[in-house]
Amino acid sequence: MRFACGCISARRDGCGEPWAGVAKHKLINNGTKEEILNLAAQEPRTISQLAGALDLSAASVHKHVSEMIGSELLRESEEWERRHPAERYYEPNFLVVKAGERDELEALCREMAGRIADLFEKRRARLERALNKTDLAARGWTFSDLAQYLYAKTQRGARGLLEERGALPPPEEHRNGAKWVFWAEEPSADANPRAGKKTPAGRRP
Repeated sequence: MRFACGCISARRDGCGEPWAGVAKHKLINNGTKEEILNLAAQEPRTISQLAGALDLSAASVHKHVSEMIGSELLRESEEWERRHPAERYYEPNFLVVKAGERDELEALCREMAGRIADLFEKRRARLERALNKTDLAARGWTFSDLAQYLYAKTQRGARGLLEERGALPPPEEHRNGAKWVFWAEEPSADANPRAGKKTPAGRRP
């Protein structure tokens, strides 16, 4: 079977989004790696700065950073190392969209999302007729049961067409053999549950 998301499948060709390879290969397999990425996304950091912010030993942070350098989730920041040549600074090796930058794109994205939603609703009757011609209906499955599958199938089909046309880049194969396209968004201040909270005392492993 091909599951809804390739990130839960052991098969290399499992159906999924282009970023599913990050989960499938367990590249961010614990909270510490995620915290390191969050801090480095705010501004490039050194091992000692990350260790201090996370209340971890430098050796522990170095291990996590080395693993993420190897998986290409982190990279050395050339700009910051030019400013501070005696130190090594690390930053995410993928796009991070800042909140202010995202604002400029939101209106267009909402407009396109609205058009896609309108088209899906417009085609519902045809989709239901097509469903009724299959054994799925005879087996008791309804349009409501298939709606998420149909939408995902449409979305992935559109992505494939855009990749073929060169409008979207296909997932890149990385040094460890994993194929993925990855990015992150900076949350707004009121959407960040950790904002204003202090890290609990005591070292984490």
